[in-house]
Amino acid sequence: MKLTCLIVAALVAIPFHANAKEAIEIQLTAKTTKFPADAPVDLIVTFTNVSDSPVKLLGYQTPVVEGIEADILSVSLGREPVEYIGRLYKRMAPTDRDYLTLKPGESVSGIASLWDNYDLSVSGTYLVQYKTEVLSRDSDRAVAFSNVLFLDIEGREPPLDPDDVEEDGPITKIVNGSNEKWKSCSDSEKNDLVTARQHALNYADDSYDYLVAGTSTSRYTTWFGANDSSRYGTVREHFRKIRNAMDNETFKFFCNCNKNNAYAFVRPRQEYKIHLCPPYWSAPMTGTDSKAGTLVHEVSHFRVVADTDDIQYGPTAAAQLASSNPGDAIRNADSHEYFAEATPYSPYNPCAPTVTSHTGAPITASWDGANCHVMNVPAGLTPFVYNNAYYVNALPGTSCPAPSGWDTANCYILPYPSWSTSYFVWSGNLYLTPGPGNACPAPSTFDGANCYVMPLPWGSAPFKYANNLYITPPPNCPIGGFDGAHCLVGTAPASRTAFIWGSSFYYGH
Repeated sequence: MKLTCLIVAALVAIPFHANAKEAIEIQLTAKTTKFPADAPVDLIVTFTNVSDSPVKLLGYQTPVVEGIEADILSVSLGREPVEYIGRLYKRMAPTDRDYLTLKPGESVSGIASLWDNYDLSVSGTYLVQYKTEVLSRDSDRAVAFSNVLFLDIEGREPPLDPDDVEEDGPITKIVNGSNEKWKSCSDSEKNDLVTARQHALNYADDSYDYLVAGTSTSRYTTWFGANDSSRYGTVREHFRKIRNAMDNETFKFFCNCNKNNAYAFVRPRQEYKIHLCPPYWSAPMTGTDSKAGTLVHEVSHFRVVADTDDIQYGPTAAAQLASSNPGDAIRNADSHEYFAEATPYSPYNPCAPTVTSHTGAPITASWDGANCHVMNVPAGLTPFVYNNAYYVNALPGTSCPAPSGWDTANCYILPYPSWSTSYFVWSGNLYLTPGPGNACPAPSTFDGANCYVMPLPWGSAPFKYANNLYITPPPNCPIGGFDGAHCLVGTAPASRTAFIWGSSFYYGH
């Protein structure tokens, strides 16, 4: 009797009729409140139109059609939110066929399985509430909520999804040793996925380079909203991780999804497993809602990458989200996809970022099939990389700037006068203290305070020897410019890693 009273008390819901969210009554019920570790945790969700007008519900935001297909429940253990571990789909923008229409007084129900979709690994009392988007006759969108259930659940691991079981099969090698594994994929589908992954890597590379450069054109603001340094940094880090995953991780592609209203899905905890659905195969390779873009979308969902969600689908809704709620936009998977696709798409040049030479001028690298070749290092020089910049050793110099002259060992300037108390360097120039009557030995000249001798070349040092004034010859840099110790040739792009291979400077793609 006590158990019955507890459940009934949890079902109380008071309907209102002022707008869309108050036109629907949502009841969340369970046959029991205690679930041992081997028992499914299945809840019944009932939607009733308590208004006098038709009300629409977004079908995949309910469990009525095919169970839970999105993060539609608010689940917490104590005060801590419980992670959604179910499927996240890449979908088209919703159309009329995606909505369920309830006539006045009509009810529909569906089964919501917590065990399949939420992390129930810890035993305790869970609080569960349902939420969904409602659309009224007047297109008044709102989020409606159900009552709250309190459930005592014994901890358990998630059940195995048969669709996630891998098959041993051909493994195709791709960029930098990455691999693909397949389940139920034809040869043509495998080829499409290999090509799509390469384009997805290009997209991620291009996006990351844009963000590392600190660019904030309409391409960024369209999909992520007003430029804010914190949000911008978050998006940049997302694309760094997306790029690294595309380039290095082993992906498992499952070609056995049979949903006709979605491109693909992943489970955010099951890293690099991507399930492809029928609409994926008819999508273009690149461009808006493309095969390559879909891979960017799905990879962004993984918890170890960007941990994105599906807040809005389609370009129009994603652009509106960027304008109205940039904080949500940087968590939205479609926003990342459309930013990456950057329609119109142009083939990515992996060596587009230029090296900044020691003079500030750009140096363009060339693609050698694996990395970006910057330049060959002349024979006899020792190349090295420091702080992502290219250097070579400086060579001993023999060239002496006027008015000094080479004496086979150093640069001779003038006989050192006995009345001069010192020589010194100030603001990059060499001086002597003047003699009586402001006397200055040629070729120095009195400048009103001291005897100006000459500009002192960078890397050169003055010294007195056998009553003569000398400077050391400036080091010789066959390439680059002397920085006081070595010859700086240039600095690699911030998003790339400089390295040396053989006798050439490179950066990675």
